[in-house]
Amino acid sequence: MEFNGTTAAALLGIYGTLALDAYSAFCSSPQTTEINIDKREESLMYWVKMGGAFGVGAGGVATLISGSPWPLVGAVAVSLLLWFMYKHAANRGRAASDQPTTED
Repeated sequence: MEFNGTTAAALLGIYGTLALDAYSAFCSSPQTTEINIDKREESLMYWVKMGGAFGVGAGGVATLISGSPWPLVGAVAVSLLLWFMYKHAANRGRAASDQPTTED
């Protein structure tokens, strides 16, 4: 298979989307993390790590199979973005710990 800019862009998008899907399957939203970080930080962040591991792992497998770096690049980029989003949500939640949670 010949790889060109179009193929690279398609693989980047496909495996970026796969990483997004992994977070959807493994995690609540960043908003839920923000609201409930004081009650469930260990559980919430565990699943963020699992979603990232799955997304990066799947991108790595696809890179090995395709011979193209783009699946891994897309999965890593989206996983990093989401990791920082969830960390930001956790920090916002800790800063507003006087607000009601969905756990009350």
